[in-house]
Amino acid sequence: MLVASTFDSETYWREEGSSRLPFIPDPSRSRVVMAMDELLASLCGPEDTLLTRFEMDEAHMDYLAHIGFHFRQLSANVPSHEPNLFRALYEVPETDERLKQFSEMTPFSVVPYVHELLDRYNYSNKLPTLQDVKRVNSKLYSADLAKRLLGSSYSQPVFSADELAAVGRELMGLSKGVLLKDPFGVAGKGNMLFKNLSSLERVVSYLRKQEQAGSSTAFLVEPFLDVEYDFSCQFSIDESGSYQIVGLQQIINRQFAYVGSQAMQEENSHSLIRNGYFDVIEKLASSLYKDRYFGHVCVDSMILKDGTIVPIVEINARQSMGLVSHRLGERLENGKHGTFTFRTVGSRHRFDYGQWLRQLDDDGVLYPNHTGEGIIPLSPACMFAGYGESDYPQTLSEGSFIKGRLYLFVIARDVQEQKSLIDKLKERFEVQGGKWYG
Repeated sequence: MLVASTFDSETYWREEGSSRLPFIPDPSRSRVVMAMDELLASLCGPEDTLLTRFEMDEAHMDYLAHIGFHFRQLSANVPSHEPNLFRALYEVPETDERLKQFSEMTPFSVVPYVHELLDRYNYSNKLPTLQDVKRVNSKLYSADLAKRLLGSSYSQPVFSADELAAVGRELMGLSKGVLLKDPFGVAGKGNMLFKNLSSLERVVSYLRKQEQAGSSTAFLVEPFLDVEYDFSCQFSIDESGSYQIVGLQQIINRQFAYVGSQAMQEENSHSLIRNGYFDVIEKLASSLYKDRYFGHVCVDSMILKDGTIVPIVEINARQSMGLVSHRLGERLENGKHGTFTFRTVGSRHRFDYGQWLRQLDDDGVLYPNHTGEGIIPLSPACMFAGYGESDYPQTLSEGSFIKGRLYLFVIARDVQEQKSLIDKLKERFEVQGGKWYG
């Protein structure tokens, strides 16, 4: 199997000409997202090959093999100005002989040019159409399906700035706030919380101007709910329509942005069984299949503080960070507490990653330490924003850094030990001259 990915799938599923919520652009984000494919090492077996945008660090590959992750790796060798890896591969005029040796290719998600690449290299696996994938991944679809299966949904679609103003005012009088969601918003982008009417009216005005310029509007409006915790259910649907539960992950969010996952506590899983949660998941899987989707699914759900289960918050019809976290825990936790998370970091130079791993090992931070705990760094390419030693920018102004992201899997006996390990990691990273943004 060839394992390949383009992350930020929702960007490719959005319809052109759709209204957008205000956002702050982050110029460093694109390269970090392109480097995230190395996280899929946890999904690879010994006979699989991971295709990555950037060359994987040799010391990192050696470390992964040392802790039990054996796989082959190929570098795509395509220009970085095209963020969609599948498009970049397809537009190379010559056939890549390395890619012809595989019988199947499994993508993180179905985005443009995936099917074209399947056809070009005669890969045998089947995938749902891009149009069907787009439809079931929209939060509008999630809200509609929740209403069909459960009889009601907290989400209400709005299709104009004026409709948003009317629905928002009504909800503001009934709840502590109003949550506005882009149908293809992800990871903290495309969600906005309004605690007062003046902030809502500013965004209504912002959207109205886009409509006057020809944009079409479609959003979801929800009351701001008192959430005890968020969680996700990973499952897969095969081509015949049968489905299989993969795992449950408790989600760590901060200001609506995903910052990590960990295995759900057993008592919470049993509570979901008693309360019929998996009956809903079975109906959901059947509905997705009837709507011509099959493959990996991650359903986001939540428990409210009054004990109410909200089984369908949104549907991610693709592989997911929850799946990555589950596979890491399945292979590494050994009865201990494992958490998949990340930190935003900055570097002024690309330091020796192998030497850093050895220092972490000497200091008892690297997994496995003498207690069988420790941190597994997962993403040297993300940490250095995909830059190698030879192409790392040399003309950084005083006080500026190349911003990256350090993905981690932390294995610890409790939350206090987890914090201690991450604090030590931060200290060792700053010794290298790096910046820890939090």
